[in-house]
Amino acid sequence: MKSGLSESQVKALLIVASKSRPGSTAPYAGLLDEAVKETTTVQELAALKEQAKGFLKEPADRRHRAAATLLYHVAVAAAFVRHGAQISGRPMRKQQPLYQQFADTWAGHPIGQLFREAARRAAGTDTPE
Repeated sequence: MKSGLSESQVKALLIVASKSRPGSTAPYAGLLDEAVKETTTVQELAALKEQAKGFLKEPADRRHRAAATLLYHVAVAAAFVRHGAQISGRPMRKQQPLYQQFADTWAGHPIGQLFREAARRAAGTDTPE
């Protein structure tokens, strides 16, 4: 899954994610929190990834599409970093540039730390060290 997000689009989706409410059409905040948690299992992360793919089929608007894309990649990165699992068909080394972009944009946030570690690990190999 590719993402052609500009830096401003990536920042805009933080707003969507942080303002989502239970029962809204974009429950990204709670789902992102779940994906970032260190205790979330590979199976739960795979389910979150699939849920994000479902959101991508009919997003309400571009910001929601961006938020669903972020959820997808957070789940993939978390499975890779925390469990050494690859839950995406795309090799992690091919995700590395995008994950570096996300890490830079989200610097100082747990999502940024997760993407920084995923980018670091993906830079030289398809599996964690």
